[in-house]
Amino acid sequence: MGAQKLPILEYLQAENDSPLPYEGEDRPLVVVLGWMGCRREHLLKYVDQWRKRGFNTFSFCSKPIQLLVPGVIQNKGDEMLEQIKKYLKENRNCKSVIFNAFSNGGGFYYAHMIRQIHEREDCKWMAPLVKGTVLDSLPAIRPLSIYSAFRLTSPNMFVTFLLALVVPLFVVLFWSKMSSYQQILTSKKNQWQHLIFYSKADTIVHSDDIDNLVGKIKNNLSDVNHLDYKCFDDSPHVLHMRSHPKIYEDKLNHFVTSIKNSNLKKLQNK
Repeated sequence: MGAQKLPILEYLQAENDSPLPYEGEDRPLVVVLGWMGCRREHLLKYVDQWRKRGFNTFSFCSKPIQLLVPGVIQNKGDEMLEQIKKYLKENRNCKSVIFNAFSNGGGFYYAHMIRQIHEREDCKWMAPLVKGTVLDSLPAIRPLSIYSAFRLTSPNMFVTFLLALVVPLFVVLFWSKMSSYQQILTSKKNQWQHLIFYSKADTIVHSDDIDNLVGKIKNNLSDVNHLDYKCFDDSPHVLHMRSHPKIYEDKLNHFVTSIKNSNLKKLQNK
């Protein structure tokens, strides 16, 4: 027999002394999808934000090459989705799933999974369980922004040179997919809590593009209270929590409470 394939998502349970976030159900699940080239020790700082609040977590660190090779996002995204489905079937009293995506590295995987949840017959049962999304520093949709993101995460000058040749071709070939990517992020089907972090000082993601994203999400939500966002003036790409820890954590607390209130409202209306 061959070696058993390791799960693509790393699982960590909530901290033992953490509160139970939502009444009448087991610990909710957060899927944390890291930015391109992120290191595990850096992503764990965000994972631990959820664990101390009582959430079990799945997490994933994306690599630059995964975004360049056609089919990798779809294949790995499907693997993630199967792992999440398996977890939910084994933990049937887990009634809340949250996605936390960083930059395009996490956003592409998030968008793929959300699309499958909405469209695939074997996944549609998961849609009512998705209670919220936290988007940090995404999407980067301009060609120069995409190149800058790859350049910053490349390991050496030779790879940077190759990227200068490959990324423009990537942008041309996948431009239609970038449009689809934005449409998924702002879809009317995403009727759940949204929290968005971005910055005017981000050199990869333009704040004007996120302003536009926020506006589209707001227009497509049946309840505008399901949207919260914070645009910082000075924090770099995916470093908003490090630059503004108190504001960041306060927003997370409000997000968690908003989902709790929404859950209670739905129970009362049954």
